[in-house]
Amino acid sequence: MEMEAAGEYQKLQTEGKYQIEADISTISLNEIGKRGIRRLDGYDKASGEAMYTRDVQVPKMLYARVLMSPHARAKIKRMDTSKAEALPGVRAVIRYDDPEVKDRVLNGSFFGPEWVCPEFAGFAVKPVHPVLGDQAWYEGQPCGVVVAADSEDIAIEALRLIDVEWEELPCVLDQEEALKPDAPILRPGADTNLLPVWVPAKIEKGDVEKGFREADKVIEFKARRNAHTWAGAEAANVVVRWRGDNLEMWLHQQQPYHGKTLISEWLNIPMNKISIYTLYQGCAFGGRGNPPNSSENGINVLAALLARRTRRAVKLLYDRKGDFFGEAGDIMVGYFKVGARNDGTITAVQMKNVFAVFACTSGIDHFIENTRIPNLLCEIIQADVSKGPAWWDRCEQLPNTLCFTLIFDHVANELGLDPTEVALKNDGYEGKDTTQLSKYKREHGFPDRDSLKECIEAGKNAIGWDEKWHPAGTKRLPNGRMHGMAFTWTHEWDDVRGVGCAAVMIENDGTASIIGEQSDIGLNPWTAYCQIVADELGIPYEDVNIKPFSLDHGFALMSPDGSCDLCSNGNVVRKAAKKAKKMLLELAAQKFEGVKAEELDVKGREIYVKAAPEKRKTIKEIVAKAMPMCTSVPFWSEPPIIAWAWHTQGLWGQAIETGRPRLCRQAHFIEVEVDTETGEVEVTKVVNVNDVGKAISPETVEGQQYGGTYMGVGRALSEEMVWDEQTGVLLNGDFLNYKFATILDCGPIEAIVKETGMGHGPYRACGVGEDIATVTPALLSPAVYNAIARWIDDFPITPDKILQALGKA
Repeated sequence: MEMEAAGEYQKLQTEGKYQIEADISTISLNEIGKRGIRRLDGYDKASGEAMYTRDVQVPKMLYARVLMSPHARAKIKRMDTSKAEALPGVRAVIRYDDPEVKDRVLNGSFFGPEWVCPEFAGFAVKPVHPVLGDQAWYEGQPCGVVVAADSEDIAIEALRLIDVEWEELPCVLDQEEALKPDAPILRPGADTNLLPVWVPAKIEKGDVEKGFREADKVIEFKARRNAHTWAGAEAANVVVRWRGDNLEMWLHQQQPYHGKTLISEWLNIPMNKISIYTLYQGCAFGGRGNPPNSSENGINVLAALLARRTRRAVKLLYDRKGDFFGEAGDIMVGYFKVGARNDGTITAVQMKNVFAVFACTSGIDHFIENTRIPNLLCEIIQADVSKGPAWWDRCEQLPNTLCFTLIFDHVANELGLDPTEVALKNDGYEGKDTTQLSKYKREHGFPDRDSLKECIEAGKNAIGWDEKWHPAGTKRLPNGRMHGMAFTWTHEWDDVRGVGCAAVMIENDGTASIIGEQSDIGLNPWTAYCQIVADELGIPYEDVNIKPFSLDHGFALMSPDGSCDLCSNGNVVRKAAKKAKKMLLELAAQKFEGVKAEELDVKGREIYVKAAPEKRKTIKEIVAKAMPMCTSVPFWSEPPIIAWAWHTQGLWGQAIETGRPRLCRQAHFIEVEVDTETGEVEVTKVVNVNDVGKAISPETVEGQQYGGTYMGVGRALSEEMVWDEQTGVLLNGDFLNYKFATILDCGPIEAIVKETGMGHGPYRACGVGEDIATVTPALLSPAVYNAIARWIDDFPITPDKILQALGKA
């Protein structure tokens, strides 16, 4: 669907219905790009005063817990809740057979177009997902009963007192096993475990057979990516309170407005009777597809039902194990066939990717979007398995960047070429070489710079590539370990989605407020928004603020969606600030004798006449009466300065920007040491180079690069959800046995920010969020190969797999 949409919008552009122009700013950039700016959320978080949803305390609040299935696939035959109901302190019990929940699922019809499958609640992708059912499709699924009590301990004890007789059913964990004829069928009424895909099941460009015939080498290999979790620092929870027939909700949710629409639909209450509050979020990796911490899994609904039944506030909590289900949508086995000429020109790429539960993207997208490879073929298969819901695979990780990295590095190693040269040889756009990109840049006012070449040169210099890179398995270090290096690249994908709206208000003292709700997941976007508003208004950064946690006026910034966040919301606040400045100058013109608004400008905290800068007034003087400060004196008030704006971005938002090529590139280098006796991999250096067009907040960009490196290294070397093959029970659903990478697991990280001015966002910027965390994992495979001359394309790359490849296990 995404590819079809891109083609349709490209056609509209060709017909002249959409005009794309490069962003050329006419303002002075004083705050944008500045270092050393105080981070808006910095004090709260550094001091420990930050308030998270789990910290919320409401008078007379009850605590709720939901029963989690102990089996990977099972049905409740009998359940006795009488002992739990009789336990002192238990205030309400809702069972699966209660009329309020019996057989009811979250359809999410607001957000479930036919190609997503309407029975899915947004993207909590499991074939059947009742709010509280009597069947479990994975171990740890909320199932059977939910209890509200005076304390969390009482609620936990009540669950222990519930007598449940389960009928265990056969389960299957591997997607290829699930597609075999003798596999148990996991969904009632189905005759196959094959699931519909929401991306095209087959994507074809050119003629791959022709491309293979033109190749000097044809390479075939297989890769596997096992599951990693999205469990965050703050386990799933929600606080709900009724005030009459109005509902208040404190959400641990990345896209709170989506939660509001779903609960409105499910409870059949008007949205204008629902207030949502979003505090700091202790990690939230992804959007509306996150079942643990959003309303797709029904915890918001269950809490609301308990609160209505008891007429008291209810906090529904998950513990760590309960929060640990739900894996990234990149559990995939990929089969690859690649044709290439001896000079490194790739002539054809063919892949077949088999996904478990959910295929977010195909795996071929990046080859289409930023290479000159003319012949591409991708088949996508999706199978149901007895694992939790899956969702965004870090948006690009395995289906795109992992396939991209492995194919390019396999080709380079097979041909004995420097992988950086293979990258430059194949850079392009939709099967065309970089001359087409140069043409686009000239036509739309972008500088004609070679982003990939600049990124590669910077990265090579930083890591010492030309001095250190070597053929595979040829460099043993003095400490006895084998030395390995690797490189990968792709485009920046900032501009493919996002819708947002917000307002800018000039307060009576001359300061400015951004009005818009947004949950915080640690990306530091608010600082960048305030920098943008400050420069657009011409006032100091210190005079701009945003208070995004509690708002119910209809303004809602797009929830944090990673790399698109800045490009969408940055445009929103920029547009609103431009409108607010126009209103401010129009009001000021009434107070400067004989001067028009266009003859005025703002600098610092003053408005001045451009032709006579000595004529000036403070902003406070101009706006002091621009609010109904005293209703008993009507002549005191002037129209308030509040400017609203909205923006829709990219392929999913169907904006005028859609269909454009991505011009900015990124390049990543890694250096490792492999102990051939233990199989241990030590990452000794990482260099990230990101062309972000224009860095609104350079230190935020570097923070994404640093943090993303640790996430990527962890996913490549240690992070893996492990299930018991016989029972389907998750064995490492905690932070003790699930191995996140820490600062001790990675050597020096060098973050290099390139600014070519070729982004499609505000001020020619593009986002960096998600980039490093999604690109880095695949980089470990060619790095290990460069060290030991053995391919291990089974992720994570653990010591036992290395020893096995070396014939030592």
